[in-house]
Amino acid sequence: MSALLLACHAAPREGTPCREAKRTACAAVDRALVCESGSWMAVPCLGPRGCSVREEAAECDDTLALEGNPCPEAGRPGYACTPDRGEALVCRAGHFVLWRHCRGAQGCAIDDEGHLQCDTTLGNPGDPCEKQGTYACSADSRAMLRCEGHTFVVASSCQGPDGCRFDRERRRVDCDDGLAAEGDPCERPHRIACAPDRKSELVCDGQKYAKKRDCRRTDCHVEGSDLFCD
Repeated sequence: MSALLLACHAAPREGTPCREAKRTACAAVDRALVCESGSWMAVPCLGPRGCSVREEAAECDDTLALEGNPCPEAGRPGYACTPDRGEALVCRAGHFVLWRHCRGAQGCAIDDEGHLQCDTTLGNPGDPCEKQGTYACSADSRAMLRCEGHTFVVASSCQGPDGCRFDRERRRVDCDDGLAAEGDPCERPHRIACAPDRKSELVCDGQKYAKKRDCRRTDCHVEGSDLFCD
């Protein structure tokens, strides 16, 4: 009988059978064992609270994680930030995978209720995005990006001195497109710009800038909303 009792109360070990789904036990300060699909699975607890016990129940803080780390599929929260706060991850099929790049100044954060905040006001072409038609600035501030099919694409170059910037008060992207090169992307038909050498005026055909005319007597320049080319 004593041997049976010892077996019933044996400490959980990774890979051994378990019965109570989602039960959690602390294996170390930064690691827990979770009962998943009938066996104990080891998961990192890289969040600031690590693995701790509250009211006789173990809790694993996985609000910080590395891409590829194992995670309980029904765990809370389902999202995590990378330790450098530069990426947001989501738990899928038992592992954390990339959800969004958080390249903006506010990075990635998760509040005490598990709500994720990811600053996507800066991005790169090809970055994943969520809402069709939303805008961001490129990380180098030289282009404005648009979310198309859950991926950021270049909507317009922003080669003017102010580049691309995000106005947090108005929650809008401003793009200084007063300068552009032939072939640069654009999205506003008939929009005019000066070439970088200021020797010609360009016009947007709705997809890219093309040369409109040469500025033979004076350099092309923009004053406010007006362009001058003589």
